[in-house]
Amino acid sequence: MKYIYSYLWIIFLTAVFCCCRDENFIIPSENEIPDGVVPRPDASIKGVYILNEGNMGSNKCTLDFFDYTTGIYHRNIYAEINPTIVKELGDVGNDLKIYGNRLYAVINVSGYVEVMDVETAVHIGEIKIPNCRYITFHKQYAYISSYNGPVSPNPSDSRLGIVAEVDTATMQITRQVTVGYQPEQMAVIGEKLYVANSGGYNKPNYDRTVSVIDLNTFSEIKKIDVAPNLHCIAVNSQNNIYVSSRGDENSISSDTYIIDTQNDLAKGNLNVKTSQLWMHDDILYLLGYDDNISSSQKNTSYSIVDSRIEKVITENFITDGTDKQINVPYGLAVNPETGEILVSDAKDYVTPGTLYCFSQEGKKLWSHTTGDIPSRFAFTKKKFRGPDEIPEEKPSGPSPYISKVLDYHPAPGQFVNLLPKYENGDNQEIMNAKACEALKNNNQGTVSLGGYGGYIVVGFDHTIENVSGSHDFKILGNAFNNNSEPGIVRVAYDQNKNGIPDENEWYELAGSEHSNPATIQNYNITYYRPSENVSATEEQYIRWSDSEGQEGYISKVSYHIQSYYPQWVTNQQMSFTGTLLRKNAVVTENNGVKNWKLTPFDWGYADNQPNNSTAAEFDIDWAIDKNRNPITLPGIDFIMIYTGVNQTCGWIGETSTEVLGIIDLHLIQKQ
Repeated sequence: MKYIYSYLWIIFLTAVFCCCRDENFIIPSENEIPDGVVPRPDASIKGVYILNEGNMGSNKCTLDFFDYTTGIYHRNIYAEINPTIVKELGDVGNDLKIYGNRLYAVINVSGYVEVMDVETAVHIGEIKIPNCRYITFHKQYAYISSYNGPVSPNPSDSRLGIVAEVDTATMQITRQVTVGYQPEQMAVIGEKLYVANSGGYNKPNYDRTVSVIDLNTFSEIKKIDVAPNLHCIAVNSQNNIYVSSRGDENSISSDTYIIDTQNDLAKGNLNVKTSQLWMHDDILYLLGYDDNISSSQKNTSYSIVDSRIEKVITENFITDGTDKQINVPYGLAVNPETGEILVSDAKDYVTPGTLYCFSQEGKKLWSHTTGDIPSRFAFTKKKFRGPDEIPEEKPSGPSPYISKVLDYHPAPGQFVNLLPKYENGDNQEIMNAKACEALKNNNQGTVSLGGYGGYIVVGFDHTIENVSGSHDFKILGNAFNNNSEPGIVRVAYDQNKNGIPDENEWYELAGSEHSNPATIQNYNITYYRPSENVSATEEQYIRWSDSEGQEGYISKVSYHIQSYYPQWVTNQQMSFTGTLLRKNAVVTENNGVKNWKLTPFDWGYADNQPNNSTAAEFDIDWAIDKNRNPITLPGIDFIMIYTGVNQTCGWIGETSTEVLGIIDLHLIQKQ
């Protein structure tokens, strides 16, 4: 083998002196080119991440990366890349997926989903869900299965599991639904989510159902009876679901079952034992292993099934005898570009495993040592920028992004004190700094403005030029289809060059609702600090009154139980004045369950249209003065955004504008 060791000594020494972890040092990653690997610089699939479970209770979950373009296998990359993360990836890695520009690792015993940048594996954040198992995605949401209780095989600890819906932009739970016992893998087909329920804590009385979830109402609409102890799920182009059953270790053996999603019925089985599934171009790869039987080889299978005709093609896709070297076949994946097959060997579950790569014909191409218990794989088309690479030189000159936050003052809301996170002792200056850290340099963190009137004021290291006939800047939010939370935009040109926005320098940008009779000018609202003894689902939580003679409440929703009143604000009440937009919520009801659609306005508001839409862009020529007359500005130095709608929508809570960044469109085009 070629050995290419690379050490980030600066990070290493920093970790030593800062004592960020329990250990006194960070073991550097190991980079090697396995024998037999042929680098493919032009590969479409740039590489594959490998998640190593680690032994329960040891906090030994690790992350590897194999780079197809260079042929280098990067071992244990997370620790070196993220030296300040205590206990590294945590205890027992259970699932690994890529969605958008992020890599998600489900850490079962530690009870969270680690969110990383897909190109660098740099820590972005985490989603806390106890006894979490698997993750899948649909539109802007992640869906995470959870046993919903302690990690324990004791039947007395068994309870119905849940699936949590998480907004991928905010990394916050938005809804959850109860399913069967000990839910495992999932699949989305259309607007339905299918969940395999194992009932593994209830041995020998396993669950034998697949829960069907309506994603619009987020309710369980059916349970499909299949077989005991369900686990893995794969879907073919005909939308047939293949689900593995681990049997009951008595009269029913492991097998693979087929579900017709047109009728949501189990329609047969393959008579092929399965511990892992992988679908590639309608060809189903199955790894079968009975780890409760001492003689592993005779109870191991490597099958291929043509899912279009539901026929077994072979019972051993390893054709060169290498299967005799594999002690505990554990993980399975197929490269979507080349069709090469990856099989991992967990060996004895306590020492480093081995990853094998086979050609489509079943011939071994290469193998390599992994971490403990290699199990999950995630292929990426993004080029990996690992710890052995020299950091890219940053461009000089002004930045097209936010450089400072002058004032962050949210109204009460369900994400307040979370986005950004308030910590005991934080004051206004610290919260401004946290908001800036989330938004500067295109970090695309999320800052929530809370209910009506909550605002943020940002500045730049240059003046954004007003170019006639062109949109000048874009505001990034987390709006998507029928989920618009519009914020009104004000701009200021620093005419006197004192470095701050004076009151007489502010101008509103007139959006599509500017002339709507339902738009109210000089609207005022006051919020009153609530009692600390409020239940987690109190509808009458934070009282407000307004200049229209109306009163109401910001409700507390069950999935956000922290204080909604900004904790760094000491006043017993807070007031906001501005333009009030009409309510944009449309409510429908299905079987007694209400569902809200937050319809967008045409243009001119933040967090109103998706970020890839030109309706998320703004023209400085839309500026109007206090008399609602147009005004011409040479450019702007400051932007204020505030929540423009006052409405609460049942279980989804108040409408609150979120900001993920601002981009100078002229400057970004020059880079």
